[in-house]
Amino acid sequence: MVDYTTPPPTKVHPDSADCYASIKTSPLVVLCGRNNSGKSFILRQLLRDLGEQASYLGPARYANFNVLTPYGPQQNRKREKWQTLLRHLQNATQNIDNSPLNLQQAIAELSDAQRDTLFAVVSDLLGATASIEYTVPGNSMSQKYINVDGYNISFTSSGFRLVTTLLTSLLDTDYTRLLVDEPELGLSPEIQGAFADWLLDPAKRGSYLSHMAGVVLATHSPVFLDRKDLQNNVVVDRLGSDITLRRVVSIQELNALQFRLLGNRFETMFLPSAIILVEGKTDHAYLSRLIALRRPRSTVSVIQTSGDGRMREVLAIARQMLGDIARSPYAHRIFVVVDARHGQGLIDALVTMGLERQNIIVWSNNGIEFVYPRTTIEQRFGQFAGPVLDDDRVVINKHSVTKQELNEYVVNSLRGDEELPTELMDKLIRPLEELLFQPNIAIRGFISLPLIEQAANWTRSVLTVVTRNTQRSAM
Repeated sequence: MVDYTTPPPTKVHPDSADCYASIKTSPLVVLCGRNNSGKSFILRQLLRDLGEQASYLGPARYANFNVLTPYGPQQNRKREKWQTLLRHLQNATQNIDNSPLNLQQAIAELSDAQRDTLFAVVSDLLGATASIEYTVPGNSMSQKYINVDGYNISFTSSGFRLVTTLLTSLLDTDYTRLLVDEPELGLSPEIQGAFADWLLDPAKRGSYLSHMAGVVLATHSPVFLDRKDLQNNVVVDRLGSDITLRRVVSIQELNALQFRLLGNRFETMFLPSAIILVEGKTDHAYLSRLIALRRPRSTVSVIQTSGDGRMREVLAIARQMLGDIARSPYAHRIFVVVDARHGQGLIDALVTMGLERQNIIVWSNNGIEFVYPRTTIEQRFGQFAGPVLDDDRVVINKHSVTKQELNEYVVNSLRGDEELPTELMDKLIRPLEELLFQPNIAIRGFISLPLIEQAANWTRSVLTVVTRNTQRSAM
């Protein structure tokens, strides 16, 4: 039986040995993976292998202080610090998240020129003016403190001090490599973006960090992904006690990784998680109500196109907004529903425009009325063999009602737990629900602010088209 203090035999998978070796010499690496995938393990293993040339920042790096401590040169300071941390890691009975860096001391250990650079970058990224001041004005023997916009740094936000910690570590010329666990901690998305842009810019690294041969980040934030050099991003995963590493080599892999880091949910970006294009008003009323009742927390948009001929127009708008639909986030999240009788060549045309063929649902009969819940209809009309359509009317057991009247009755009677026709379940509902509620499904799409704006514009454009078509139909 394993003792409760025994750590798991975690190691890098043999197939990932080359990738791990390349990380040790890369100028920039961004490790991404789920919680407990092994990112922090890789950082600590790198710390052991790289030795005293590497500086390490763990997640527990919040710091506050009032005054700076005087700096006295200490022989072998760097080696002793590394050996102390290494002993701490080796003897620990749990994961160690602490950082060896003491911000108060680290700032004091910077040269005057390095501190000037630190304050210049802080001003650039955070818009704050920082300087070194005496606690007793006019007395150079008094202790010094950091003044930020007229007040002690101890009164700044934790995020401000966390950014200062990151920058101080990067500017320390005693080290040639920096390992950072979760650089996004405590930082607003805006500051994450500003810091990531600064750090990921090769020109900025060359200008400010010429001493820094390599930086390795372990992150859950898509902001820190390197979108210019895709192979700088490494996906970390776990197979039992083995940690696997795989560099991103294609834009599709980067897109999937970004979407995973965003939580695999379009709802978090106020976008529909799926879009269903239908022909008519009754199709829209029935399917939108049914899906809302079955999955009230989902955001599926059912869009009426006023006839199958208009579907090409809607998709043309989508292509204008999203570009190549097949490579967009909605590649397999757009469904089209058409009747058995539809325009010649429509299906092939939709596929050519980027829709996946399996997402084009063609009913076996000509009308949404054939996939209404049978039990709901029988409650009013009694048992029946099937509806008979007569132009705009539906005949059920010799009862004749308009399609609109039947639709309103069915929609108002829905509860969400009815037994649905097999065709409806197999062709639309089950594939849709599997898509929405399988969090690990691969996503082929580029998630970025411009694309979010494009998708939002697309939705607005589609609604404009639908509104215009509805107005035309009413004329």
